[in-house]
Amino acid sequence: MKKYIVVMIALLGISSCEKEVKFIESEPGVEYRLVDERGGKKLGPNQAMMLDLNSVYKDSVVMNIKPIGGFIVNPTKGVPPMLGKILESLGEGDSAQIKFNLETYSQLMGTPNIPNLDTAESFFINIRVQEINDESFFVERIEAEMEKAVVVQAEKDKGIIEEYLAENNLKAERTEEGLYYIVKEEGTGAKPKVGQTVSVDYIAQLLDGTYIDTSYKTVAEENKIYNPQREPYEPYSFPLGQRAVIEGWDVGISLLNKGGSATFFVPSKLAYGPEPRPGSPIPPNGILMFELKLVDVKN
Repeated sequence: MKKYIVVMIALLGISSCEKEVKFIESEPGVEYRLVDERGGKKLGPNQAMMLDLNSVYKDSVVMNIKPIGGFIVNPTKGVPPMLGKILESLGEGDSAQIKFNLETYSQLMGTPNIPNLDTAESFFINIRVQEINDESFFVERIEAEMEKAVVVQAEKDKGIIEEYLAENNLKAERTEEGLYYIVKEEGTGAKPKVGQTVSVDYIAQLLDGTYIDTSYKTVAEENKIYNPQREPYEPYSFPLGQRAVIEGWDVGISLLNKGGSATFFVPSKLAYGPEPRPGSPIPPNGILMFELKLVDVKN
């Protein structure tokens, strides 16, 4: 036991004697240091990197990007030059840390200076190169991963919607695309056709009851989502089947007669998918519920 303690003390002593890797200035406001060099392969023509990347401010992670299939970048295109030069110098398995002042970090992220932050403090981006390969290889892998993710999410959404229906004693029809709907009024007019302009009144919510949007001014005011820039509050018009709206609307509205109304339960793949929507209460893979009435159909 004593020998073990002596060895540990010796190792700690060696570690404490190692010099800290100093930052090198890349350009004004940007410094970097190589934390770990593995001697892996370097970037070649038409190749990209898969990175493990996070952004830290005062020991708190403020950004941790983990998209489906990995975070893939080509340092020679589509990357700010201040980052591209540093990334090009890294090999597979290497780790680096980049230090930015607040102003430079804000420019990099395309956001104005964030209030209440200490301008004397720095932002750090920690990077590890997980893999270097041909761009085409990464594209194929991401597409395959996304297809898998869509199938998995579709099953998850199906379970959530059916659970909601059961808990609220609701019976809904399901289309082959995955839209659940309950017809409330049949309507007396004809069903709309692809290419015709339809006008609809609607109330949009999340399944937890959060109001998202509506064409009714009184509903907007009552639920504190009124927006003067949204005026006039009136039926929304668009060409059916032309991808002018979410797929769930194109699918569901084609089932209604003019004058008819329904409740739609729209799974995420027929709504806004996994992408985040900054400033919106709709979360990634959010399921939407619509109370919708088909007001008019025009050629």
